[in-house]
Amino acid sequence: MSHILTKNSFAAINLDGVLGACLDLDDTLYAYEPCNRKGYEAVLRRVQDRQIVGAEELEAAWKEARNKTHVQLKGQAASHSRLLYLHSALELIFGKSRPLLALELEDCFWEAYLDAMEWNPEAEQFLQRLNAADIRTCIVTDLTTHIQFRKWARLGLERYFDFMVTSEEAGLEKPDPVIFRLALDKLQLPPEQVIMVGDNHEKDILGAAQSGIRAYLI
Repeated sequence: MSHILTKNSFAAINLDGVLGACLDLDDTLYAYEPCNRKGYEAVLRRVQDRQIVGAEELEAAWKEARNKTHVQLKGQAASHSRLLYLHSALELIFGKSRPLLALELEDCFWEAYLDAMEWNPEAEQFLQRLNAADIRTCIVTDLTTHIQFRKWARLGLERYFDFMVTSEEAGLEKPDPVIFRLALDKLQLPPEQVIMVGDNHEKDILGAAQSGIRAYLI
């Protein structure tokens, strides 16, 4: 437990002896919920504008489909897939699969989501500190690789990061040690020379600490 540290700002993180840094992506580098809300609202507007289905009906089906997907795919990256949520929700509404509509609505969701993404300025300043100190960097993130790559592109993360590890790539989500071991392998550093920074105590902090990585909760 000595590896777990709580800080309320990036500026307070101690980089003495640090050669590598892992950072969470969602709700660490940017605020997740405003983006998620924009994506969800865009989907509701699309189905209303095209008179595909009522917004209330889709909302109820989305909630049921999301809960079902979380249970079925617990611990897997696909448990967060908006495409699977929509696929299942549309089956609940129409009694059959509507793959093309699911793809259209997923694109609608992520376009609005990505448009709403804005840097946490403290996070960007911290990454500039890391780069100035020649500290190797890796994103360690849950969710599917394709959409996390799109977020990478939206924020221009190639300026600051050497590597990314997704839970889809690792096969298991945080806090499982396998995803942190993969990050260490990419960084080619031992855990005692690496820190982890994230917003989720269980996934980011406890997971990293169990792998011997000093972890900071933001």
